[in-house]
Amino acid sequence: MNILCLMGLFPEEYEAEILKNSISGMQNAANKLQWAIVDGLNSQENAKVEILNSLYIGSYPKKYKQAKIPSFTFSIMGKEGGKNVGFLNLPIVKFASKYFSLKKELKKWLKQNKGEEKVIIAYAMTSPFVELLDYAKKKCPEVKCLLFVPDLPEYMDVTNKSSIYNIVKKRHISHLKNNLNRVDGYVFLTDFMKEWFETQVRYTVVEGIYKENQSATSSPETKEKVVFYAGGLCEEYGVMDLVNAFLNCKTDDWKLEIVGDGPLLSRLQQMASEDDSLIVRGILPNSEVLKRQKEVSILVNPRKAEQEFTKYSFPSKTIEYMSSGTPMLGFRLPGIPPEYHEHFYEITQEDGMETCLSKVMSLSSEERENFGALAKEFILKEKNSTKQCSKIMELIESMK
Repeated sequence: MNILCLMGLFPEEYEAEILKNSISGMQNAANKLQWAIVDGLNSQENAKVEILNSLYIGSYPKKYKQAKIPSFTFSIMGKEGGKNVGFLNLPIVKFASKYFSLKKELKKWLKQNKGEEKVIIAYAMTSPFVELLDYAKKKCPEVKCLLFVPDLPEYMDVTNKSSIYNIVKKRHISHLKNNLNRVDGYVFLTDFMKEWFETQVRYTVVEGIYKENQSATSSPETKEKVVFYAGGLCEEYGVMDLVNAFLNCKTDDWKLEIVGDGPLLSRLQQMASEDDSLIVRGILPNSEVLKRQKEVSILVNPRKAEQEFTKYSFPSKTIEYMSSGTPMLGFRLPGIPPEYHEHFYEITQEDGMETCLSKVMSLSSEERENFGALAKEFILKEKNSTKQCSKIMELIESMK
């Protein structure tokens, strides 16, 4: 089976360049999930995986320092098979540039694999990728087209609230729906995502994937008394709720460390300059974030269940946090499957974040570490890339 992955991941050979040129942060969570998908598909029997890539980065000049992205080949798990397609990285123009550059390469791939079993899996419901799936199906009706949906378009870029943006977004969503008719199947993060579609669709649910990091460091013998958050710094994600809860229950020997980027960054940096118990680091390389998650005592996801988008989202940090072996504290969100619930400390509506955080901080280090170790065991056994991607292969097989 020839599988072409249409993606926007960061090739390892080019990741340092992306970090150097990124002005407003990198999509690390999306990058890790895409590589986990590739890793899982590569582990399936009789699957030949190739990647046609178009970087998910911000536009020049406000969010990225380069106006033109180059084309180059890159390796997939040490083997050939990846091609990054260049484009003009300018606002608005970039979408058309991506589409036509990718279309040329997609046409080649369809021709090269003529007469063979072909599957295209596109990551994310973006205009270029949706239109490319539509094109591929018209050009080659026997090809199976799958769309991996990590976010519904209504909930992308929730920090932009301008009226003009909302008008454009509504038109964009209508355009997307008109071009999804030829998609054969979907991979959703939550079962609730099917509600977005106006007709019944064929789908499977893969809420997240654990991919082993070969370069990851081992956990230290003694963990620091640090409460840690890594992610977007905006009100919608509950970051200020976490900060206020910590400040209300902190003790002299505990600190709150925050890593990430977003609208709250400058405000948080100002607060940190006035309070030594707050550490705000801004953007860090993902390798450093993973290392810190193993060194601290508590990892927190402060996102609340009351927000509508939590039905359609599985927080990627859930798997990342649990796989570190450090216990996680968070709300029981509707997008998190029930089998996860016993493996993290829950913030309940009755007690609130402050009380629940205080309780976990007051536990013995041994109790916290034992709890974190069981959560890690669950992720490594049940949510590894081979097991999760077998669901995608079963979906493909059901289309025959």
